[in-house]
Parts: sequence; structure tokens; C-alpha cells
Amino acid sequence: MEAWFNSELQPLGRNPLFVSSDPDEVKRRTAGAFKEHELHWRAGRVDAALYGAEVGSLSFFLLQYGAAVHIEPGQLQGFVLFQVPIAGSAEIRVGGQRVAATPRTGAVISPSLGLELDWHEGCRQLLVKIPRQRVESACRSLLDDEVAAPIEFAPEMRLDEPAGRGWQHLLASRLCELETPSQPAHPSHPSHQEEALIHHLLLRQGSNYTRRLAQPHRPAATRQVRAAQHFIESRLHEPLTLESIARASGTSVRSLCLAFQKQLQQSPMAYARAARLEGARRELAGGGGLPVTEVALRWGFNHVGRFSAAYRERFGESPAATARR
Repeated sequence: MEAWFNSELQPLGRNPLFVSSDPDEVKRRTAGAFKEHELHWRAGRVDAALYGAEVGSLSFFLLQYGAAVHIEPGQLQGFVLFQVPIAGSAEIRVGGQRVAATPRTGAVISPSLGLELDWHEGCRQLLVKIPRQRVESACRSLLDDEVAAPIEFAPEMRLDEPAGRGWQHLLASRLCELETPSQPAHPSHPSHQEEALIHHLLLRQGSNYTRRLAQPHRPAATRQVRAAQHFIESRLHEPLTLESIARASGTSVRSLCLAFQKQLQQSPMAYARAARLEGARRELAGGGGLPVTEVALRWGFNHVGRFSAAYRERFGESPAATARR
């Protein structure tokens, strides 16, 4: 993982689910968080801890055993699991393929493939559970077709490559929800971020669907792009997802994304984000006296720091500077 990512994990580390040196309790509690499994203790002292939190339909965990362990969970069935060591290393075998997991190399574990893991002594990992049905639903939307066979990802993810770095930013955008639990998020914001994360996994991590996802697809007509623009602009304060925009414009998610990229050189959600920034700028410049935080939340930006950075990048000044004029 990139050095900056460790700071994004700090809020997760404040949510302990258990801390234990009892091997039986550790097995029982980890099975409750993931699934039943065989757990064999190797060298080292049992010094286990599990931290966890849910963000939307995703579940984030930090897990350590202290001692080296061998784990045999079989097939995960109900969820895709991403895991990467924050400290130490592990060997992960997914469907007969081996991943030497380190802080620079994570593993994507498909629910239909057999799994065995060897965590080395002192290993601490980040684990992210993504419901299988969410991944399959997103794949159907991108293909505009049924998903007949189980989705099986290439298990190795290199985090020091462009796709892996992008994956870290998307994880961080979900983890930031844990930093501001007292601030109500705009309903569309978490859904958009979760959708983007799952689409990134499908489009950038190799799988048995990669070839179909890369095939040319007839883009939506200009009329449908205009319908999507109208739908977005009339609902900037409401929940927005790629599925709802595509449905309103009478096309598929994949066709709509290709058409936006061809005609506007941006995605539908990037178009919505830019429109929300413009709306926030108009409100700040209008002299209403609302705090920047309140304006950001009203326009769907629940992380004020990220809102300010995006605002400055687009308009060349801070939100506060606009409000002062």
C-alpha cells in the first residue's frame, strides 16, 4: 500500500470487534465475521485482534493473529474478498494460483474458488468484503447482459501499478465515511463511490469476463446523452447512480458511459460531480452566509477536505475565498 494509505486506516483501528490470546475464541470470532474455517496455529504467540466497520454494503476489517497460522476456509460463496498485508506477509492460494502477499501485493479472492492461506508470524492485514450479488449486478449492468458463469478474478493485485493505486484511492474514499460519522452523507455520494469501486474491480482486475467487458459496444445516441444530462441537472440534490441515470435515458450503463466519454470526454458521474461543484460555487458566491461545510453537504460532498481540494482544482480558489467575495 502507498504510505499515505495508512492514515486512512486510523478510523477503522478505533472499532475493535475483539482482542484475544485465546485460540478457541479467535477461531470462533473470526468465523463469525467471515465464515467457518479450519485454523491451525504455527510458530509464535497468539496475539489476535479484529477491527471492523461497515460502509454501505462493504465490510472493512483489520486482522492480526500474532502467531503464524494456516487457514482453510474453502470457497467463500457469498462475497469477494480483497486482502493485503499492512505489516508482514502471507501466502494465499486461490483456485490453484499462488499469491505472495506483501504490502505491495494484495489478493482478490473469488467466491467460487477454493482458498488456503498461510499468514506468517507478525502479519496484519486489511480485508474488504464485497457482496457477491453487488459484483454480479454491476457486471450485468456493464455488459447489458446476463452473468451466466461465476466471476473469477485473477487473484494477484499489484498495488504499485496504476490500477492498484487507483484501487487504493477508491478504498480511501469509502473509509473516509468513518471519519465523519456525525455528518449526514448525501444519499447519492456513498452509492456512487461504492459503484465506482466495484466497476474498477471489474474493469481493471483481470477476470473471465475481461474480454466481454472490453468488446466494442454501440454507444447511446446524442438524444440519450441529453436526456441523461437533463436527469442529472434536475436532481443534483437527490441520490444519483449510474443505473438510475441510464434507466432514465433509456439505455444501458455501458452504452451511456461510452457515449459520455465519446461526446463529453468524461463519465456521467464526473459530469454530475462537476455540476454539483458549479452549484456549490453559485451558492457560495450568492452571499447567503452559509458555512462552507453546510454548502458542501447540501451539494453531495460529505468530506469537506476533498470538496475543498476538488473546488480549488476546478476554480483556482478555495470555497472560503469565493464566499468572502
